[in-house]
Amino acid sequence: MVTAKEIYDYIDSFAPFETAMSFDNVGILIGDSDICADKALLALDITSEIINEAVEKGISLIVTHHPIIFSPLRAVSSDSLQYKLIRSGITVISAHTNLDICEGGVNDTLACAIGLRLIGHTNEECFVTAELEQELTDAEFAEKISCSLGCSGLRYTERKGRIKKVSVACGAGGSGIYDAIKEGADAFVTGEIKHHEILAARENNISVFDLGHFRSEDLIIDRLAMLFSEKFPDTEFIKAENDREEIIYYKANN
Repeated sequence: MVTAKEIYDYIDSFAPFETAMSFDNVGILIGDSDICADKALLALDITSEIINEAVEKGISLIVTHHPIIFSPLRAVSSDSLQYKLIRSGITVISAHTNLDICEGGVNDTLACAIGLRLIGHTNEECFVTAELEQELTDAEFAEKISCSLGCSGLRYTERKGRIKKVSVACGAGGSGIYDAIKEGADAFVTGEIKHHEILAARENNISVFDLGHFRSEDLIIDRLAMLFSEKFPDTEFIKAENDREEIIYYKANN
């Protein structure tokens, strides 16, 4: 059995909650820090399906990446996720940008999964710089990413020349393109990017690879499950079955 506080403290040891970005909201966001659990559910997000899964499996502790409370709440209605969690007696711990930027965190895990060698961190923008073992074309790198992560689709742009140096910013990391420009990157990998950021990349001859928010971060859940299981062997850590990619990529028959 493990308490929510023990899990919180363990996360804090490798991804200090105080390092989260100023806009973020992390920690034990709902419930009781003293709650004891013989199993915990791990997910990127909390949805109604995730809550139902926890209830069905008799789980009273959920660890998420994305905060269940992000902006200040003015009310908690009976149909809100927060109300359902409280009503079900479920405690929630969320580790977000502190987990993005730490050593072995989301960015590091994503970069390593697609075959990159890490060479530097820019923690102020949740951003890492890495490089490929050998230079690739845009299409070759897109294929490498897709195969490594099991992507059903991804968006990418082209540059003049091959790719060696790569910047990585998981999730909604599109604004990191400006750091990628400063770093002299050939390519930029992220989970979400806006149109004007893509144009900035083109002006600076940087390829953009947009994996989708979920696909760029889902890997961290498996890593957390492994770390928690090693630290707390008497507790079962379960990756949520209902935590899934919501985007469907349509493939036209041309």
